[in-house]
Amino acid sequence: MRSNKFRKDEHAIELPINIVVMLVVGMVALAALLAIIPKSKENLSVDIINVTIGNNDVTKGNTAKIIGEGESQVKVRIKVFDKDNNPVQKASATMSGGGGFGTDQTDSNGEANIILGGSGGGGGTMINLRPNQQMLELKLVVKANGFYDYEDEKAVLLYQTRK
Repeated sequence: MRSNKFRKDEHAIELPINIVVMLVVGMVALAALLAIIPKSKENLSVDIINVTIGNNDVTKGNTAKIIGEGESQVKVRIKVFDKDNNPVQKASATMSGGGGFGTDQTDSNGEANIILGGSGGGGGTMINLRPNQQMLELKLVVKANGFYDYEDEKAVLLYQTRK
């Protein structure tokens, strides 16, 4: 007798339907929440193509020699790219050290020419090597939207020779 009463009761079907409806609504809310979370930042990679001392002495890589002491103009050509080796444009590149400072912005190829000293775009102050100073390290900082800042304390090494 009791089982017949339970079979005729139609309220028991509401519980599973309510659970299914709540599950669907919860999944839609979770999907909407995940859609508004921004993508995480990526790391930048930087290659130093060459270093030019004054107007003549071009050295490939990140090491160059300076003959004698005093002030010198340094030009550094860099390339900035993302983890998939795509060039990053409009990244701000700053180089400093030895009393010198220079800045530039990358072009559509991801390249920038940072000039420490001299005139023109990005021309900052010249570096200064003292008489007994054998080497000088230049710091490079690159910043771009959507990327973590790139910072290298010893990006370029300049060493002094007598001749």
